[in-house]
Amino acid sequence: MSKATVICFCALFILASTTGLIAGEIKKVSIEEAQLMERLPVEKAPVASLYKTIPYKGEDASDSPGTIVGKTFYDYQTNGSTGRRIARHDCGVHVCWMNGIRDHTGERLIYYNFIEEDTPFWGEDGTPVSSGVRDGYTTMHVDRDGGGAIVAYHDANAQEAKVAIDASCGLGLFTIYTPPNQWPGRTPFIWPSVVQDYGGRIHVAATEGESGGDAAKMMGHTFSDDGGNSWSDFEAFIEQWEFSVIVVASPVDDKVAIIFPQPIDFNPAEPNQFNNDIAYIESEDGETWDYEDIVNVTNYQYDDTIRAYCDVSGCYDYDGNLHLLWNTPGYWALDGTITVDACFLWHWSEATGINMVWDAWHPSFPGAWNRSASKMNISCASNNVLCALWTHFDDIDVSSGGFSNGELYVSFSTDGGVTWDDPVNVTNSPTPGCLPGDCDSDHWSSMAPIVDENLYISFIEDKDAGGIPQDEGAATQNAVRYFTIANPYAPTSVDDNTSAPLQFELVQNYPNPFNASTNIQYSLDKSARVELKVYNLLGQEVATLVNKKQDSGEHTVSWNASDCTSGIYFYKLITGDYTETRRMALIK
Repeated sequence: MSKATVICFCALFILASTTGLIAGEIKKVSIEEAQLMERLPVEKAPVASLYKTIPYKGEDASDSPGTIVGKTFYDYQTNGSTGRRIARHDCGVHVCWMNGIRDHTGERLIYYNFIEEDTPFWGEDGTPVSSGVRDGYTTMHVDRDGGGAIVAYHDANAQEAKVAIDASCGLGLFTIYTPPNQWPGRTPFIWPSVVQDYGGRIHVAATEGESGGDAAKMMGHTFSDDGGNSWSDFEAFIEQWEFSVIVVASPVDDKVAIIFPQPIDFNPAEPNQFNNDIAYIESEDGETWDYEDIVNVTNYQYDDTIRAYCDVSGCYDYDGNLHLLWNTPGYWALDGTITVDACFLWHWSEATGINMVWDAWHPSFPGAWNRSASKMNISCASNNVLCALWTHFDDIDVSSGGFSNGELYVSFSTDGGVTWDDPVNVTNSPTPGCLPGDCDSDHWSSMAPIVDENLYISFIEDKDAGGIPQDEGAATQNAVRYFTIANPYAPTSVDDNTSAPLQFELVQNYPNPFNASTNIQYSLDKSARVELKVYNLLGQEVATLVNKKQDSGEHTVSWNASDCTSGIYFYKLITGDYTETRRMALIK
């Protein structure tokens, strides 16, 4: 029996002995019953609404924290792993989501908002990325250099995966690409996860589009090294049962990892989406892949009383080491039963092995595709402090419809994942007994992979707990929220040289808004070739203000826009090591 097996088995035995675990407290069901509970709904063409929808009631109805950056009638954002729907760059924060326009059965688009200094550029509505009919299940990353959003999603009507790339940071001018997603003898691969690696390659890992936990699905992968114009041959590998594959990249080298729940004793004739290990495939350079070189980090045995579920997250630290985060419900192979509420939350790295992050072994009513600790993300600060985010459910804060209201919990590790701080409830908006439209079920959260002095988080403020695509709860319009929480272990820097700038920096123009003329200031910490250009809202170049090598120090440039029309403009600073874009408003 493995070390992980001993830890897992003992944990469950102790809990059962000390908490009086009996039938009715923790809900155990057969594997067959659980499969039926988590069958995906069939994608529907636009039809008149079959549901009475409840519009969002406004700020007075909510106690959830953060800024509203969008709304959606589609509370669901993901079935398996939550992935990333928020990204941080020097130029600002990007958020995307799946937007049910009038209800969840008809038109469904991917929407986007850009946040600069906590202000959403497109207000409380956001702006569309896609233009299809049933576009959904999105993930995102950000271009390392230009700061433009890279958004992946599936087009259910066309049965294609899509990658939309913004022209620059926060512009909202997306060019849509269609990466390959076909494999002989299989249905299209339409559930994508996207990341850009250190060398600029865009990677898409996707799952085959068969619906439901009773259909075997393959995973596949492709990448582009030219910004989406061309792609590597699509390669499919390993059959499994989940829509849970994710892809992550290192912030310091070219390593990329594809992470997924790996079935134990896979048998296409006997569906079982709950009997999994956690595994990954890694490329050292982002280009060379051996899809048969699968690393199994858990190796659960028949007698183990837990298994990996459909939730997994991963990140690399700033030494280039991979970290994984996942949950494990109870699993009893002998009688074929599992828990549909209680679970544990775990961390793994090669250096530390497996360690528990949070004991969530308690009753709850989380609904399909969730457990008591679900939809997790793990991120890393530059000082290698790890940050874990997840949705917490219990049996106390429960809606009138019988589903647990979610709260977002955060925990930190300062020793590489060996030990974890007691988690903190960062939304803290309980609404027990709430009626549809009045609930605060904070769920489907996502955390930006870049952590600095803050953690950057987005989530759905579900106004009636449960997932409406699974016919759980009422069809409500829900807020998409963005907020930050302070990092108690924020990286710090010390620099005794105050006579020179500490870094490259582009300052907000002044005055702003302006009439005809404005000043743009920036600083260089070393001599560099500098380009400073101005673009209009369509991404067209309007002016080149600087295009030459400059010495270190502070620089100020004036732009006379007397020949330009009123509107929003962007100015972009480019050096060999640094790119940043800011927004300005010309008003005549």
